[in-house]
Amino acid sequence: MSDHIYQAIWNEDADRFSVGTRNVDGDWTDMTADILLDEQVKAKGSRQIDLAANPLFARVDFDKMAASDLYQSFIRLLDNYAVHFRDPETISPAERDEIEGFLDLVIASRPMQIAFEHISAELVRDMTAETFRRDLFRMWFEVYTNFFRGKSTHFCTGFEHVFVGEGKYKKGANSASEKGEISGYHSWVKFALDELNNRVDYLGYKYDLGGPGPENPHVVTLQMVWNHQDMTGNLVAELFKSKGGFFVGSSPACEFALGTLAYYEGLHGLLTNQKKRVQLGEGKFDLVMYHETTADGSLGQHIRSFYPVFLGDGSTRTDDSGNVVVRPRTVEMQNDGPLRILSALPNPPGDDQGTEWVEIWNAGAADIDLTGYELRDKMGRPQPVEAVVLIAGAVLKVSVTRATVHHMQMSNRKGLITLHDSSGEMLASVNYGQAAEGAVLTFAERLGG
Repeated sequence: MSDHIYQAIWNEDADRFSVGTRNVDGDWTDMTADILLDEQVKAKGSRQIDLAANPLFARVDFDKMAASDLYQSFIRLLDNYAVHFRDPETISPAERDEIEGFLDLVIASRPMQIAFEHISAELVRDMTAETFRRDLFRMWFEVYTNFFRGKSTHFCTGFEHVFVGEGKYKKGANSASEKGEISGYHSWVKFALDELNNRVDYLGYKYDLGGPGPENPHVVTLQMVWNHQDMTGNLVAELFKSKGGFFVGSSPACEFALGTLAYYEGLHGLLTNQKKRVQLGEGKFDLVMYHETTADGSLGQHIRSFYPVFLGDGSTRTDDSGNVVVRPRTVEMQNDGPLRILSALPNPPGDDQGTEWVEIWNAGAADIDLTGYELRDKMGRPQPVEAVVLIAGAVLKVSVTRATVHHMQMSNRKGLITLHDSSGEMLASVNYGQAAEGAVLTFAERLGG
């Protein structure tokens, strides 16, 4: 049995990030963790309905990530691929060097050493280190054509599909941006970076079995939107994934080792329905491994996809019918301090650029200097507030400029508006649902106003 090898790979991941989640009362289980994972609420099931008011990653220690050669080498690979699944993929000499550098680090890691020792002893007898390295390059990085149910998909690579993701959408249509679907995209590092740069929107968790973060902090199953932008920041396609997921905190070396072992076991008929059931830490998982399908229907020598399915653990709570009991955390709004968000116009008639606004009311008894203050949206994108002294009882109208894609954007469907002081502390927060065109939303009652 090889089940214990997967656990050994998991246990020896020295480059793992620690993860803290929220308990059923909404408090963080470990405020000192490298990652604070905020799963919040169950997804509604539609790309148009976003119930998660906050990002999935409340905090990531990006300084730790920047100091790691392994993570930085992995990140350098993420921009080597075209988003559209039919666009040609080639490997330039510079990209080949980046791949080889990443493989150096992965092969030297303890998780991959454990995988190699087992594979060479039990699956591919007397495999040399050189042969293993060539296999790693081929299965993860070599460009191939996949044949499935009579259809061929060109320009496939295992790394792109698993860790970067691919977009399926129409090209060259008349609208400013297209709606499409996400294929692959099973990397917490990629999602955290995309969320940091406002390229993805977390819509909520989506589990069949198991529960959200408090049940197991090292995995998430979710619904998401990936906003594919061109080089100038214009939105090209809004890509939706109704159900996807990834490990959280595990290093690229660990995930490569788990996937590589599952790949070889699949070739030797040791998977059940293309899945390997394993215990990793406190959780039970199905590791799903899809191999390339060749033109004759046999298993090829490339990886098509690899991802975890969380099956729960001993702490999973169920009701009398066996259904998982999840206690969603509601995001508490606060708008009762001296500074309050009075009203907003999220959906002005015509073009939204520069015509949206938010009013801030000084409901206190003292004047307040607003230097360094800013409004933010759900994704944390800022709209700086004018550096003025707001006298007691006065109201300041702040224009939401949408100066760049990295600045505050007010959604017409559902939104969150927060006000922060110069130190970043949140002073007020409000949310809203569907905003009709031209409707001014009121969040506070201004006495005598």
